[in-house]
Amino acid sequence: MKARPLILLAPSEDKAPGGVPGRLRETPAQAWVREALVELARNGSPADLQKALQVKGVALDRARAEALALGGRVPLLPALARYTGVAFQALDAATLPAATWGQVHILSSLRGLVRGDELLPPYKLKLTGLLGLKAHWRRELPAQLDSLPEGPLWELLPGDAADLLKGWTRPRHSVEIYEAEGRAMGHFSKKFRGLVARWLLSTGQGDPQQVLRGRIPGCSWVGVLDNDQGGLTLQLLVDP
Repeated sequence: MKARPLILLAPSEDKAPGGVPGRLRETPAQAWVREALVELARNGSPADLQKALQVKGVALDRARAEALALGGRVPLLPALARYTGVAFQALDAATLPAATWGQVHILSSLRGLVRGDELLPPYKLKLTGLLGLKAHWRRELPAQLDSLPEGPLWELLPGDAADLLKGWTRPRHSVEIYEAEGRAMGHFSKKFRGLVARWLLSTGQGDPQQVLRGRIPGCSWVGVLDNDQGGLTLQLLVDP
């Protein structure tokens, strides 16, 4: 039977509120992050919290309350329902078969590698928000990544998230997204990563040659290169 494609995505800042109350199971690596975030929320000054979480006012009060709640029962939603940023809007997981949600894996700053159907609480935390957090996940992620099932793997990550995977040797494919003028697209590339992920999940195709035959709305495939991860990088041009 053909192996289903697997997808790596970055998390989004925007998250849906609410969920079904429950307790999170956690590994020691996840506990380290949770405890550090709770400690910051409990004893950090407002200035420290604002710097770490990069929000202020009402949003800062909400983020602090969410962090303090992490030691007990918290509202839980599947990751693909929790994250609501641009890439996840384009992916539109709610309109895909529920079985495909487990093919998506997200690099959460709170929990590490999170499957799309894995339960998550609301939270606010950037990789730069806690001292040593990025180094922590660089150490801990390889073991989580090595547990991924077989199948063609697509790394649809921006540069800062992809940096967490340095040194991980599993072959994987990626996508470069360009504006009509030929410049690499920045922030707005999130939408097209989401559209590529949706195509992969909805078709079940993970072979780059098959992907190149597919139609991504508003885009055209224009090239393919070998990459440094033992796979191929497909080049996608956004239509003017």
